[in-house]
Amino acid sequence: MARSPSPAVIGHKVPGHRGLGHVSASGSGALNQFGRDFLAAGRKWSVELCKKDSDRDGRTNGEELGDPKCTWKKAKLSDADGKTGQVDPEVTEGITHPGVPDGIYGKVRATASSLLESLGIGEL
Repeated sequence: MARSPSPAVIGHKVPGHRGLGHVSASGSGALNQFGRDFLAAGRKWSVELCKKDSDRDGRTNGEELGDPKCTWKKAKLSDADGKTGQVDPEVTEGITHPGVPDGIYGKVRATASSLLESLGIGEL
């Protein structure tokens, strides 16, 4: 999968994860739900993808990746040495993985949502 043109470019702030769209923390192989959602969004950060809660932990992908208002746009900056880099999202601390439920509450919520959906009841 191509590197995400989104706040996921700061995925290095999610300890132990290089490829946020993959099950493997190394960033290769099978996709997790965030990776599948990103692929379905045309590999582009969109308001719809931002507002989605791919891992069902109660936090949107945007909240997890530092774009809680879903306003981040792809842009490049050049420093004095001519090196380019992505513009950081609004929030750069507390970045979490949008494909892995956070904490025990997030894991319980994700499991409950999956169970309810499998029973045809809906999700949380």
